Amino acid sequence: FREPISAMPPQSVVSGMAAAAADFVLLGHKGFIGSNLLRSLESEGYVVVTSEVLLQDRASIDSLLDEHKPKLGVIVAAGERGKPNISWCDSHPVETMDTNVTGQLTVAASCYHRGIHCTVIGTGALYNCDPSRPEHLFKESDPSNIVAPSTYVALRVKMEELFAYFPNALLLRFNYPTSSDLDPRGIIGKLARFKTVDRSAPSITIMEDLFPLIPVMVKRKVTGKVNYVNSGGAAFADIVEALYARAPPGWKGPVVGDITPQRPTALLDTSHFAACCGLREIPTAKASLQRIIASFDSSAIEALIREQQSKL
Repeated sequence: FREPISAMPPQSVVSGMAAAAADFVLLGHKGFIGSNLLRSLESEGYVVVTSEVLLQDRASIDSLLDEHKPKLGVIVAAGERGKPNISWCDSHPVETMDTNVTGQLTVAASCYHRGIHCTVIGTGALYNCDPSRPEHLFKESDPSNIVAPSTYVALRVKMEELFAYFPNALLLRFNYPTSSDLDPRGIIGKLARFKTVDRSAPSITIMEDLFPLIPVMVKRKVTGKVNYVNSGGAAFADIVEALYARAPPGWKGPVVGDITPQRPTALLDTSHFAACCGLREIPTAKASLQRIIASFDSSAIEALIREQQSKL
């Protein structure tokens, strides 16, 4: 994106046509989800203002919105997901709450007082799969069934309870965010680098498929919780098998085993999501994953192999 315009505060950057009014203000544009979302919005011609202002800084949030007055809304992709993973949140509960609860609610409140729609990236990892009902689909109205939730999950549940009071806010429940490459932060790239993979088949969020639906929901003034995932499950074993089919002979990829999943791996119902977008159904995870992995060229796999060999 472009360098900050001189008349702007140094933390704000306009992407797209600088002379045009902003369509969106995007917070958290440098993260895995935020950077991919920014590219998607720009590719569709939206003018996006990005900022590194802290979510907890109400005065700066207010000034940012008063200056740019986004025509469509604010999107909060900033959040605490742990360093290097969500286990970090267990030993840093206050820091996690400060961002994932206090900070995100602060932005929603600032938007509310200005009549601005606010979209927040949340999580769908609130349910454990019931072995007796592996195909059960959890709806947005279902309470979390995790008996001993981690700090991250417990605070996300609390945040959802409080978020319900905002009539201007949309909460997107992401689950296993998936990019269309071997980025180690996406589920395809993660699985490719694991030594062992379980046989889970959870709902996942394929960003290439679903990001174009965010402006659709914003324009329709959708609010409340939405299971923001592809329809159907994404079998980890199938992803590994497809990667082996694209890799050169001898690639030592992950082994699929009957091991206990380390994260919630339930399926989420997408009927409400589809209705919010005016669609009959949401793209299926299985077909999209097959298309994405089939598109990988040899150089992508070879780069992964070199990376793995360098760590031996």
